[in-house]
Amino acid sequence: MKKISVEECEQLLKEQAVEIIDVREPWEVEICEMGGKHIPMHEIVEKSTLLQPENAYVIVCKTGRRAEAVANLLEAEFGFEQIYLLDGGITEWYAKQQPSYEMY
Repeated sequence: MKKISVEECEQLLKEQAVEIIDVREPWEVEICEMGGKHIPMHEIVEKSTLLQPENAYVIVCKTGRRAEAVANLLEAEFGFEQIYLLDGGITEWYAKQQPSYEMY
């Protein structure tokens, strides 16, 4: 797993080189989102078959803690090799993208 900045994430998304996997709870996604697939952390094991191990994914949550746990699981248990972690999570994303937004 590699931590990437908001700027690096933006570039990879523009190049369509990665897909976002948001592991927050549904109520959190309703408040703010950044696109991609929504698979809550507690569903990642059962829904891991929706993901392709050869694809590149950026795992996100609010601050990065849940995302890091999911990223480690995908790498260690399911053999994913191109897993990125958005440094600072969606909180950092919104701080850079929409600084006036009040984070929950």
